[in-house]
Order: sequence, then structure tokens, then C-alpha cells
Amino acid sequence: MSPLIRQYKDIVAYKLPQGALIAFHARNLEVAEISEELWEAFVSERVPVQSDFQSLQSALSPQSALDVWNNVDSPSVRDQDLGSEVKTLTINVTQICNLHCHYCAAGGDGTYGDPIRQISIEKTFPQIRFFMDKLKPGQKFSFIFLGGEPLLYPEAIRGIGQYALSLEKAKNIQVSFRIITNGTLIDQRFVDLMEGLSPSITLSMDGDPATNDLVRPQKNGRGSSEQALLGLDVLLKNRKSFGSILIHSVFNRKNLNVVQAYRFFQQFAVDGFDFTFDVTEKDEQANLVFIEQMKKIAQLAFTAGGESELRRIAFFDGIFSTLDAQVRKVNHCGSGKSLLSIDSRNQIFSCPLMVSHKGEQVGTGIELNLQKLEPLQAPLIGMNNCGRCWARNLCGGGCLYNHKATTGDAHTKHPTYCDRTRSLIFEAISYYKQTRAEGAFHGEDSGI
Repeated sequence: MSPLIRQYKDIVAYKLPQGALIAFHARNLEVAEISEELWEAFVSERVPVQSDFQSLQSALSPQSALDVWNNVDSPSVRDQDLGSEVKTLTINVTQICNLHCHYCAAGGDGTYGDPIRQISIEKTFPQIRFFMDKLKPGQKFSFIFLGGEPLLYPEAIRGIGQYALSLEKAKNIQVSFRIITNGTLIDQRFVDLMEGLSPSITLSMDGDPATNDLVRPQKNGRGSSEQALLGLDVLLKNRKSFGSILIHSVFNRKNLNVVQAYRFFQQFAVDGFDFTFDVTEKDEQANLVFIEQMKKIAQLAFTAGGESELRRIAFFDGIFSTLDAQVRKVNHCGSGKSLLSIDSRNQIFSCPLMVSHKGEQVGTGIELNLQKLEPLQAPLIGMNNCGRCWARNLCGGGCLYNHKATTGDAHTKHPTYCDRTRSLIFEAISYYKQTRAEGAFHGEDSGI
């Protein structure tokens, strides 16, 4: 552990480059500045606050203050509750793709090893009704359309979307849609097909054209950037037809130009950026470079526009939202709990990335294998042995697919994953404390 980071039980403290001392209470999701005396008291254990913690420091000895703070449970914090119903479905409307991305997790070519050109809409309707029937009036239900490249079959998105909206009206359920696309097939016809659905769009692009063309070529070997940027232009000219527009980029040892990508994407009036590390990458040096690059773009964003600009970066927005809500994140995502995935054969899986792993299938049609789903219901921070990690309630145990891809076991974490996550959470907490102390933009979800 860095000498600039110290831990005492459920409290972790660290020294910012400018000298400020920040502490985070892991169980209570509280953040506070601490005194130099209290910082020295951490030396006994080393490895994150009650609202009146400042008074504890002055009233008690440093060691006593640490013990009191560590042992107090905040009445305002609670555990995340995903509920017992499925509230999100990812749907592979096709399992073919017009690109051949070098890091593709969908079988290397968008097919998941099973190239199905089109999902059966007729078989999908009963599945949608099956899951939506279980919701209570007023609840929300989300659809995420995937591929392959989903815009190779946009008619399925429209058909499924319209059917879901008919159920929404009849059952008083709030429905939303998101499409994850490479952007190369976005044109006016697509805009017209989406009329009335108002889907949010995640456009996958990994940097400026020179970089993106290397890692995300078309299947014919040509670059994809020109078409993707034309598609983005169509989206931005038709903003009223869509929800949020997000650019998603993946980085690994072959592409670590996060700062360069961020600077390039800043010219576009999108709602945010989701910069992620390749779920199959475990190179330690690449991991370290990615961490430093993310810290640099955080500084660039914060300098340019404070909290609101920083929160256009999805990772930082997520940490801010969790701290503001005071909800402990006990699951990294809703995989197998509130989220299920339907492939192009209408088979059901616990995670969209698990579609290529036939042993992970948990159902077909409207038949669920409850025996396979049952082990996934426990909180991931327990299943993944995260009980002593100070970052557990901001991380939620990590991505099961990432763990399986890098260690061979969905519940065994790779050191690079934990190092990356803890480092970036530290960074987010430091900015969170700065903005709250300075009275900057408070508490609202940026909408990403």
C-alpha cells in the first residue's frame, strides 16, 4: 500500500497531492477531511463519515475518534435493493456484425460463435410479456438492444419497442430503450424507424479516426470512423428523437490513448463518455497506464467545468451518484437478478457477455432455470470475498465476466481489476470532497 494511503478497519485515509487529508468510511459511504493528528493515528493498521465527525476529532484522542467513527452506523445509509423482479432485458436482435473489432468479446466477430442474422420477433413478444407481467404499476422496465450490430436489423428494435409501449400503456409501467451501436449504419431511415421510441444511444468508438480505424476496422479491412462520425452527426441533428447520447470507448494494451480520445470527443455535444478497460485485458503495465490516463482526463474535465463536466465521464458520475444517494452497492450490476439477456435464438442468459458460454444459459422462451439462477441471488460482495475491501460498497464486487475472463472463475478477482477500481474510486472521492466543500453542483444525476 502506498505510504500516502492508510487504513483503520472500515476507514481509509489518503493524502492528496496538494497536502489535504481525506478519509472515507467504507460502510457508511461518508467523506471527511481529517487532521494531521488523526492521520498519524492510522499508522497502527494502514491498508472510508459521520456528519459531525469534525467535532469527534477535537473532543477525543485520535485513536478514540477513529474507534468511535468506525463503530457508528449511519442511519441514512442503506444497502442497494435490486428487488426480485427482472427490470432490464438486453436483447441481441442479431448476431452478425459489419465490423471486426480487435478486442471483440462476442466471439471475435460479433456472433458469439453463433451467427444468427435475425431474432424472431414473434418469439420475443411472449418473453417481454412474461417479464413485464411480474412488475407492479409505476415500476420501470429497460430494454437494451445489442448485436452483433443491432442496426443490421432495426425493424426488430421498432417492432419490439412498439410492443413494449403497448404493454406500458396497459400496465402503467415506465419503459425505456437504449441501443448500443457502432454508429456506421445510422441514417435518416433509422431516425424515422425510431419515431415514438426515443431510445438513448451508446455509440462505440475508441478514439480519433486514426486510432479507431486500427482497432475497429470493417470486415473488409477498411476503417469505420468516417461512417461512425457521419452517424453521430445524424444523431446530433435529430436530438429531439433520442434520449441521452453516450460515446463508449474500450482501451487495452493496443490502445491506451484515453486523453487523446477524450480531447477528440469533447468537440461533440453528447451527454457523456464511458471509458472502460477491456474486460479480457490483464496486462499490469497497460492497467497502470489506463489508471493514469483516467486521472488526467478527470483533471482536464474538472478544470474545464467542475463537477458537471467531470460527471460527463460515466465512472465518476456513478461514484458521485452512489455517494449522494447513500446506498451501498452490494452488486456490481443486476446480472442474474434484475437483468437478464436474450440472444438471437431467444435463449436466456444472466449477462450479455455470457451469451457465448452455453453452460451459462438460464432459460429458453419463458422457461427459466431457477436452479441455475438461485446461486446468483446472493450479494456479490459476499460471493466475491470483498468483505475487507474498503471500496466494496462503491464497486459492488466487480464484473463477473471480467473475473471469469481473467482468472477462469467468476468469483475470483484479478489483481489488476481491483487495483484499477480502487485507484479510480480514490480519485473520484477526492473530487467529491472538493465539490461538496466548495458548494459546487450538488446531488443531481447527470442523466448518463
